[in-house]
Amino acid sequence: MAASMNTTLSLEENILRDITTQFFEMVPIRRMKWKTTPSIDDKDISPDMQRAVLKATVQHATCKQYPPSLSYQRAFVKSILHKLEDIDADICDEIYETYSDLLQQKEEEDDTLCYKTYTLPCGNTVSLQESVHLISQGTTGLSTWQAALHLAEWCSENSKFLENKRVMELGSGLGLTGITVCRKCQMKSYTFSDCHHQVLYLLMKNIETNFAKHTYLSQPTFTPSDIFPSTSKECTDKKDGRMMKSIRRQLSVNAEPSNPCNVSMCSDIMEISYTSTASSSYDDENSEDIFADQNDFHIESQNWVMDECLPGMYFFSQDERIRLLKYDWETSDDRMLWDIAPDIILAADVVYDKSIMPALVSVLRKLLSLEIENGQRATAFVASTIRNEDTRDHFLIVLANEGLTYEILDSPKKRMFHYEDTIPIEILKIQCPAGS
Repeated sequence: MAASMNTTLSLEENILRDITTQFFEMVPIRRMKWKTTPSIDDKDISPDMQRAVLKATVQHATCKQYPPSLSYQRAFVKSILHKLEDIDADICDEIYETYSDLLQQKEEEDDTLCYKTYTLPCGNTVSLQESVHLISQGTTGLSTWQAALHLAEWCSENSKFLENKRVMELGSGLGLTGITVCRKCQMKSYTFSDCHHQVLYLLMKNIETNFAKHTYLSQPTFTPSDIFPSTSKECTDKKDGRMMKSIRRQLSVNAEPSNPCNVSMCSDIMEISYTSTASSSYDDENSEDIFADQNDFHIESQNWVMDECLPGMYFFSQDERIRLLKYDWETSDDRMLWDIAPDIILAADVVYDKSIMPALVSVLRKLLSLEIENGQRATAFVASTIRNEDTRDHFLIVLANEGLTYEILDSPKKRMFHYEDTIPIEILKIQCPAGS
């Protein structure tokens, strides 16, 4: 789980902090760690402590601004009730009232999209809108995966590799790694990239949520109004609204009640297929598919400026060092890679299907063979959850066949986030030797 207890805080403050960070990251209820130390007596969970938990979670401003799924909030409060009843504790009225209020709330579009908020050691937060389903719309990119969290932790500890560099991330997904790295490290630029339209759209919105009115790289001290910008939950732009409605509707239509990837039953021990059919049954006659043309991704927002020379590249208007690129490994344009010419390439959980590895490694080979400055070449850091040894070994073979070298790096020493690590997570440093 997350980093060890902060010794500068009281026992109750540490417990409250751990419960709060797990709640906003939507850690599955069955995996939640309710106490940081066994020394606390269950009987000490006073009504005041119970109210403090409610105020720090379901009643907190973050929960209103960036709410976890309604079903998760209900399960969280219900779990608290059961735990208090099991120890015959004196339960405050607010617990019952809060649970009743949550039961009366109507779920929006089958609760298919929600927010997860990740707390950084400095106290700043990263809020991401995600799908509650691990695989949806034929892509794994609508959820944040363990390797992305792991890579973000590693980059935070090893920022020296990123200092004053041009960084490109392959398969950015919803942006957890990139947004965290931008908050923690000093870089020349950071290019987020992905190829799936719905992923790109939510990625764009997540970047706006976390960087609107901010400039990254300066590591400022944020006030509460900075951390939680006062943007309306309802989309005021009609196209924005239609896109969000389309995404929610498609996720809702394709959600299966027996799907093992829901919040309470999700399993990390699974094989992921790039051609997943989890979203194959979509009724085109009854819905407007905003994303029908997969070759025409275009951002119409005052927050983004299109690069006139690089098709599919957009600059964030409030800080042009933050960039968003529609990029498909299988239809890669070499000229685009030459124009971007990153010093560092990052990627997390992209090694999951043998069929896409030739395209992925080909892109890595092209990027790593570019001479950046003074004959130097770029370096890639790729984080992978080792769900299948054969898949991982195949990736290493493809790397070797392309003349690329790799070394396995040490894991980050401290945990920033709450995630399951029973399955090994590995970070590779990949390079292209000079002369090859």
